[in-house]
Parts: sequence; C-alpha cells; structure tokens
Amino acid sequence: MTVELLQFDQLSCYSSSKEEAQFIYKEIFVDHCYNVTELPEAPFIVDAGANIGLFSIYMKQKYPGARILAFEPAPQTYDVLSRNLALNHISDVEALQYGLASEPGTMKLTYYPNLPGNSTLVPEEKQKLYEEAVKKRGREVADARFGGAQQVDVKLERLSRFLDGVQAIDLLKVDVEGAELEVIKGLDDEHWALVRNVVVETWEPSGIRPEIERLLESKGFAVSKEQAEWAPDQFCMIIAHRIGGDLPKL
Repeated sequence: MTVELLQFDQLSCYSSSKEEAQFIYKEIFVDHCYNVTELPEAPFIVDAGANIGLFSIYMKQKYPGARILAFEPAPQTYDVLSRNLALNHISDVEALQYGLASEPGTMKLTYYPNLPGNSTLVPEEKQKLYEEAVKKRGREVADARFGGAQQVDVKLERLSRFLDGVQAIDLLKVDVEGAELEVIKGLDDEHWALVRNVVVETWEPSGIRPEIERLLESKGFAVSKEQAEWAPDQFCMIIAHRIGGDLPKL
C-alpha cells in the first residue's frame, strides 16, 4: 500500500487513494454533508466507519471540545486514520480497530486497496457497483478501482460495549458500506436512550433503508432522508433527530 500526503484547503491528510480522498473531502468539508443539526459546544460523537478520519477531523475543527469514538476495522485504513489524527494534532478522538455489529465475532472484510473507503463486510453489494462501473466507464476503469480485492479478518463488537459511563451521544454517524443495520442493532436500549441525532448513509438498491427507518422511529426519532446529489438513485442519507430534543429520563 502506497500512502501519500495530500494538501487540501482546510487540512493535510495521508491517503492511499487520492481520488477517493478528494471525493470524501469535498463531501464533508466543501458540501458539508454532515451539517444536519447544531450540536452542543462539547459533543460526544460516535464515528462508525471512520475510514481515514476526515469526518472526525472535520467535527473536531467545528467543535474543538468534542469527544469522539472512531471505529475502523481495516488494518491498513486504521493505520492511515491514526496517522491523520496525529498529523492534524487531533486530541480526544479514540480510534478503535473494530467493526461494529449486532453480535461480537470475527468476519472477512473485502478490502479494496485502490478504493479503501469501499471496503465492506457485504461484498455482493460492491460486486453490483463494480458491474455498474463496467457498464458506465468500461472494465479497465472498473478494475482500476475495484481490482486487487483482499480478504482480511476483522474483529467485530457491539457498540454498547464501548459506552460505559457515557452520559449522552449527541451524534451517531454510520457509514459502513452495507452493514448499517448491524451497527445500530448493536445498541442496547439503555444506550439508545442517550442518542440525540443519527446520520446513516445507505445504498438504495440494497433495500435496507425502510428497516433502518422503522427501527429509528421505534426508538423515538423523527426520520427524514436526503438523496446524494452525485448519485440520487443510488445513495441516501438517513437523518434522525430525537423527538422533543431532550433525552428521556431513565
């Protein structure tokens, strides 16, 4: 894996995929795709699917007093995440090399060295995206992006395992390439009661969005969605705010 140092307007970062890092930077720092609500001055945030750390760095720039749990299971990507947090002198972000799931265990992660942010526990979804890329851009381009896939054993844990002593979860962000429902099923009711806001990115053809929305509504959230401007028929952001805003009394 070749890692290079990239310079953007608002930060420097390491990445093994310049094209992918540019895309994610634009989404987060230019288009402000995660500006879905105003958070407290010192929020507690869960970053499920931290990738190389751009979301966590963005939130720390916006809320310097934030505390963040950042989860990234892929060993190579976790290494880049850790380097980016150090490079940007980011404190109070705890990076954890785990995937999140409804039950603890070990699974095979399909890791794409040329497109690491697309690495997934649900490879059948990426196969469909690969086939679409072949149709739209040709096999050579598709292979350049998705080629060289590797199977990597990664550790999975339930999110609730890491939340002892947490008083409030101001934002739960989930971008985990097909395992979104697994992540949110790993929260116990006592921890759901602490969550104020949730943002989940889903791939529309998976058909999983309605089930995620029903689960969030059952936990006391008002739910809306935004389609991705760059692929409105493919990707969607589920945005959920706790009804009434205040946390329920336990």
